[in-house]
Amino acid sequence: MFSKYRILIFTENPDELMKFYRDVLELPLDEANSLKLPNDYGYMFTVNGDWKLWIGRHSGIKGASKEPFRHIFNLYVGSVGEWYDKIKSRGAKIVSEPCETPFSTPEKPFWVSTFLDPENNCFQFMGLP
Repeated sequence: MFSKYRILIFTENPDELMKFYRDVLELPLDEANSLKLPNDYGYMFTVNGDWKLWIGRHSGIKGASKEPFRHIFNLYVGSVGEWYDKIKSRGAKIVSEPCETPFSTPEKPFWVSTFLDPENNCFQFMGLP
């Protein structure tokens, strides 16, 4: 079966997109696995153990995502409301405020909030209110 999980986000400007994930989402930049070559480079973030996010330059990418909801990545957090407030105060594009998911029950509340990165890639915080 599969042994690792990676998300690759390609952009024409990885330096700027890297700053969003490092500064707004507070993901730790993994300098040892970042790559800096003249024409092909990018940045690796360790999200949780083996869960990695790569942001890299790609010559076939121009501008922001034209279909931001085609792929939505979920980030599971302890408090959806806290992360929503944090990224909103840092200027992230908010798609939806925190709300209950259809899977939420009184015994197990489960909330979601949706946002876009600076290039219109869609992410959601999932977890407790």
